[in-house]
Amino acid sequence: MTKLFRDYKQIKTRIMGKRYTLWISDTDRKRKLGLSGIKNLPKGTGMLFKYNKYVTNSFTMKNTSIPLTIIFLDESMNVLEVFKCRPFSKKSIQPKNPYQYVIEI
Repeated sequence: MTKLFRDYKQIKTRIMGKRYTLWISDTDRKRKLGLSGIKNLPKGTGMLFKYNKYVTNSFTMKNTSIPLTIIFLDESMNVLEVFKCRPFSKKSIQPKNPYQYVIEI
């Protein structure tokens, strides 16, 4: 898996009291790919989606084979909404308000 994300920057952070290493998804290509297509997400890892402005895009799990928690955040990294998502769900995942960051763990 590290080969898949080898050109991604990483950050280390705490989320809900646990340590995580997050790959930074900061281009349209990286954001479109996200964590879809991976079969296993190592413990303590995830992805941070970074946008240059507030957005209202929706997410879907239709190509993702692992369960994820998706956390939408504002520009100050305050949590707006959290969704527990099931693999291969075609349901649209979108918070009530615009967001600037998303974390998938």
